Amino acid sequence: MGKPAFLAPEELAHALRVHPETVRSWIRSGKIPAQKVGRLWRIPWEEAARLTGGEERLMRALGAGREGGPA
Repeated sequence: MGKPAFLAPEELAHALRVHPETVRSWIRSGKIPAQKVGRLWRIPWEEAARLTGGEERLMRALGAGREGGPA
């Protein structure tokens, strides 16, 4: 299964083990680059991988507790 181009704040929060509102706050303050799609924020995969310490760690974090890994 391929990697997604973007993650929702909730997905990144799960990977970082923080509250989703913390991620949204970081986005609003400019600490995390993100794009707004309609009313929803989306974080580029590359940025999420950087924040979690690499793609492999991000994939493991997203796959934990989820059947089939990231969508």
